[in-house]
Amino acid sequence: MRLENKVALITGGYGGMGRASARLFAREGATVFVAGRSEERGDALAADINEAGGKCYFLQLDVVNQEQWDAAVAFVKAQVGALHSLVNIVGSNALVRLPKVDIDEWNKIFEINVTGTLRGIQTCAPLIRDSGGGSIVNIGSVAGITGNFSTGYSSSKWALEGLSRSAAYIYADWGIRCNVIQPGFIETDLTAAMSSNPLVKKMASKAMNNTVLLRRSGKAEEIAFTALFLASDESSYITGTDIVVDGGWFSSAPYLANERSHHMLQLLSTKDKAQHLMDDFLKHFR
Repeated sequence: MRLENKVALITGGYGGMGRASARLFAREGATVFVAGRSEERGDALAADINEAGGKCYFLQLDVVNQEQWDAAVAFVKAQVGALHSLVNIVGSNALVRLPKVDIDEWNKIFEINVTGTLRGIQTCAPLIRDSGGGSIVNIGSVAGITGNFSTGYSSSKWALEGLSRSAAYIYADWGIRCNVIQPGFIETDLTAAMSSNPLVKKMASKAMNNTVLLRRSGKAEEIAFTALFLASDESSYITGTDIVVDGGWFSSAPYLANERSHHMLQLLSTKDKAQHLMDDFLKHFR
């Protein structure tokens, strides 16, 4: 098993990506601490994992509350005495945008997406160091490597990239690696509710087909497997970087939309064939 005898703390652990990660980590041998604000949802997930043969605890945590972070790390240490992986998934995607940004809302999204992650990193790092080192995995977004209409969200995810690289730099001698996963459009509880609308589903399908190389949205499990790789010793020489998990959107969307809307590859292929025929024809007159 890839995380045998390891301990992982996952924030936002009962949401779509968090739930998939918690279950996968437990199957791979980790003792998992699912952290979040809802005791009901957290206890239910922990019970499911334990009934399936895994080992999971729920701990109540609001990532913007330092006292709760301190209590969470103390709880982990009291229960199992170690921590090897911190996976920061919790975040806000509230729409805060130019040309008129509400500064209170701006500060709130940064408090959750950036400062909350910072609190987790610096609170958990000493225990990870004392446990022999490990890995911190932060969940960003392709909005954090591109421009985005959601000014607050995009800006906070760009900041998360800088925070993660700084943590990799600072904690390298502690035996701690830190990396970022940059997801594209991933099917989660929130997007599933939106996609239940037939019109929205049709529009989303068309958008995926025209802008994503793999012609579909991602699955929460696909983020979980990436987090598993970064949390495991298989990625022991990877730190201070990011992995984009977006089906090829970031690398090709501007060109792909044009190609798939206007069948550019087909036209170019036809043009190439026509050029070859013309070249063969002209050979007879040379």
